[in-house]
Amino acid sequence: MAAVSKPNLVYRITKLVARFVLRLICQIEVVGREKVPLEGPVIIAANHLSWLDPPAIGLVLPRPISYIARADLFDNRFLGWLLPRLYVIPVERGSGDLAAVKAAIRTLRNGMAFGIFPEGTRSRSGKLQPFKTGTAAIAIRTGAPVLPVAVIGSDKIWPPGGKIHLGRKLKIVFGDPIDLSRYAGKLDKPHLEDATREIEMAVAKLLPPEYLPEGYLTGSGKLTETPENAGLA
Repeated sequence: MAAVSKPNLVYRITKLVARFVLRLICQIEVVGREKVPLEGPVIIAANHLSWLDPPAIGLVLPRPISYIARADLFDNRFLGWLLPRLYVIPVERGSGDLAAVKAAIRTLRNGMAFGIFPEGTRSRSGKLQPFKTGTAAIAIRTGAPVLPVAVIGSDKIWPPGGKIHLGRKLKIVFGDPIDLSRYAGKLDKPHLEDATREIEMAVAKLLPPEYLPEGYLTGSGKLTETPENAGLA
C-alpha cells in the first residue's frame, strides 16, 4: 500500500455518507485536530467504547486512516469490494497478534496513518482498560509517532450489546504526538511495558474522570486486570 496523500473517490464518498449518518445520530465535537500530523506514518491510538469509534475517528481525522479487520468480512461480495478501498487490511481470525502487527508495520512504512485500539476490545464498563503491548511494539519497530486519542460519549450513543440512542454528544480529543524513538531496538518486556504505560497514560489524561478507574491518574498510573479484561494487558 503506497502512501495516500489524497484518498480515493470511494473513501471520500464513504466519508461524506458517514458524516451525514453520524450527524443524524449524534452531535460531534472535536478538540485538538490541529495536532494530527498531516504527512508521514502515525499510529492513532484510542480508547474503545463502541462500534461507532472507528468510523467516528476516521470521519474527523484530516487524512485517510487504515484499520485491520477480520478476513471473513471480505468474503461478503460488497464488503470485499468496499473495504480495500477504505484501506482496511484483512487479518485471519485466530492468526494472533503477530499478523496484525505485521499488517500495521507494512502500512506505516508506506506512510499511512494506522488506527488501533490498544485495549484490544470494547470496554463494557466504560472505564479505560489495560493497554496491550502491541501498539508500543509497532511504534518501536517503525519509529512512527503515536497520537493519543480520547473517544468520549460513544458508549452512551451505542453501548456494547445495546441500542442506538439519538441526539447525544460524541467528543473526540486528540493529544500531542508521542515520540518513542528512545526505545528503538528495545523490544524486551520491560521496555515494551514502559512504552505501553506511556501511551496508556497519554490517552487517560485526555479522558474525563468517569472514564477512568478511581484514583488512576493520582495513583500508580497502571491499570489492573478485572474479570472483564483479564489476559488482555
